[in-house]
Amino acid sequence: MPYSPALDGLRAIAILLVLLFHGRMPGLPGANVGVDVFFVLSGYLITRILLAEHRADGCIDLRRFYRQRLLRLTPPLLLLLLLYALCAPLLWPDYYFHVRDWVVVLIYQADLALVFGIGPLKMLHAWSLGIEERFYLLWPLALLGLLALRNLRVALTVLLVSVLLAGLWRMTALQLWDVSSGEAYYRFDMRITGLMLGGCLGLWISSSLPIPKYLLRRRWLVLAWLVLLAVVLYPTDDKGRLSFGLPLVEVTVLYILLWLHCRPEGMLSKALALRPLVYIGQLSYGLYLFHYPTMEYLKLQHPWWLTLLAGTGIAVALAMFSHHCIERPITRWRKHQTPLVPLNCPYTQPKG
Repeated sequence: MPYSPALDGLRAIAILLVLLFHGRMPGLPGANVGVDVFFVLSGYLITRILLAEHRADGCIDLRRFYRQRLLRLTPPLLLLLLLYALCAPLLWPDYYFHVRDWVVVLIYQADLALVFGIGPLKMLHAWSLGIEERFYLLWPLALLGLLALRNLRVALTVLLVSVLLAGLWRMTALQLWDVSSGEAYYRFDMRITGLMLGGCLGLWISSSLPIPKYLLRRRWLVLAWLVLLAVVLYPTDDKGRLSFGLPLVEVTVLYILLWLHCRPEGMLSKALALRPLVYIGQLSYGLYLFHYPTMEYLKLQHPWWLTLLAGTGIAVALAMFSHHCIERPITRWRKHQTPLVPLNCPYTQPKG
């Protein structure tokens, strides 16, 4: 899959929303939807990468995929955990669960811990890492199952139906079964829709299925951005946001990704490909990791604007160190490694 700088620009929009939300900037009650932008984007990119490998080699090398995900995600996380181990006992001496939280984050189980009320309070943001890691473990296997259907249209239909059922499950649990919004927010089965929806688009594009021209009218793109802005600005209860606002955000991000794919030289793609946005997008994983504990400490003693500025500044410095001294060297090292021998794969390339 060719590199698209506009996707890094979209990552930048997502992480900036998250920073504004955790920095407690007034007037943005729904800015945490930046996490959902990441989810849809992750599902889309992972699916396209896996399908490109399947198209080229006739199979998906699971060992290589899992190793690459581990090398991509874990080293920066280890840096966060090292800093947490050194600083957290000094910053929060009255908090007695640092070791428990450290282990929970290390094994990517923060989301489950939060569901059971034993979550890592000073690294609360690690819940999304657990969701994505579980998706990375399960999705290649599910995708192989879809490819076994030997017809991408059928596979896409099955996946779309699955997304719809997952969305209805979340809405029913929230509105009829009185599942708390706090529990639903962190549960894998209720946050999987964005990742799966991104997978739907990746499957659609990779299968070369036709894209109706009426979908690519500018008024729909403007509407998509207005919907995203409305969810960010509009205050509502958490159950309402998860039941109705979340599906709107996921579909909106899906449409923006579709537009970027079909209009790679368009104005939106060029705007998102601006160098500052692209660089922020490249730092987005590190920014996500390092911003939360910093802001969690600062907000106890400082106003929101100082928390936001100082927390973002510290996160940027740490993210730059992680990107240039850890992530990029590991990426270069990975490219020079001898590829693993692919696993035997019984699936042939399905018909379109």
